[in-house]
Amino acid sequence: MDISFSHVRHSRVSKLGIDFPFFIAPMVGLSHVAFRELIKSYTPHNLNALKFTEMLSTRKIPNEKLETTNELKTAFNESFFIPQLLGNEEKFIAPSIEKLMAKKPWGFDINMGCPVSHTLKHNWGVRLMGDKEYAAQIVRIVKKHSPVPVSVKLRGGISEEENFEYLLSFADSLQNAGADFLTIHARTRAQKHSGEANWKLVTQVRNAIEIPVIANGDIQTAQDAVTLLNDFGVDGAMIARAATARPWILWQISELLGNKETPLGFERLKAPQSPEEEGAEYVRACLKLIQIFCDYFQDEEYILEKFRFFTATGARWFQFGHHFWRLSMRSRTVAELRERIFEFSINCENPMSNRIKMI
Repeated sequence: MDISFSHVRHSRVSKLGIDFPFFIAPMVGLSHVAFRELIKSYTPHNLNALKFTEMLSTRKIPNEKLETTNELKTAFNESFFIPQLLGNEEKFIAPSIEKLMAKKPWGFDINMGCPVSHTLKHNWGVRLMGDKEYAAQIVRIVKKHSPVPVSVKLRGGISEEENFEYLLSFADSLQNAGADFLTIHARTRAQKHSGEANWKLVTQVRNAIEIPVIANGDIQTAQDAVTLLNDFGVDGAMIARAATARPWILWQISELLGNKETPLGFERLKAPQSPEEEGAEYVRACLKLIQIFCDYFQDEEYILEKFRFFTATGARWFQFGHHFWRLSMRSRTVAELRERIFEFSINCENPMSNRIKMI
């Protein structure tokens, strides 16, 4: 039977106080406060969707300032956000959690999935999956110091091939250590962010352990996210790069589930659906994002850098995405960037593709 809006509010994650099991993933260089606020602006007002920060080094947090460190900035009274912690030492994890609790996060997430080399050299990220007892001990440390739920984001495999028996044993050890839920990026370490995700692998883990298991990887459309719950039986779906192309994807998901409410300011409207509607909304979303950036950051070079990365990631779904990205690269000031995007919106239709090849 297909899930409905009322059904997702009574799923396995509802015991944690999660009433909408569709999340926005932690993404390096993308999951800053401006992006989270952009997502919120397209989220129906009756939904509390969890949004993750980018991974935050626990070696740095104790010496950083909450109000001035760009990666640690949050919106006024921001709620339902989860800082993702990168690290493995209690002497850094404990003060990091204590400091971040001032921001009133919904929970904390432990990164055990990042395949980037600079995280691996510290025995962080996906390398933690090589020793399940060591990884379980890190969960116990975070649980010891966190008064809020603790999740773990991991990968479907730590080498070229999947090993279900090891993955299940690893997931079970995290569960026994106290993790409240797991997110599995259904690709191996070798795949990084490319290729087809093995959603069935997530289903197998979900059916073998008791805590909720969330699927991540290659979720490009609202229908993908709903299909994961309908046909694969997972407890939730975590959207990553597609949310930079479709910041309104949570709205689309909620419509598919029968939710009648809209984001604030979009009363009596439907979420963008056709390639042309989504293309037009993307340009409006980019202009909105620039304004949000200006609300939270003063450094124009930082704003331009982060906006360029946003378009480099999301514009790939659009017919003229490369041209749009080049506009951002040629802009030398925020004012010039705004002007170029506005001119683009007048002179160029930019239809959106449903799916692209992930690389």
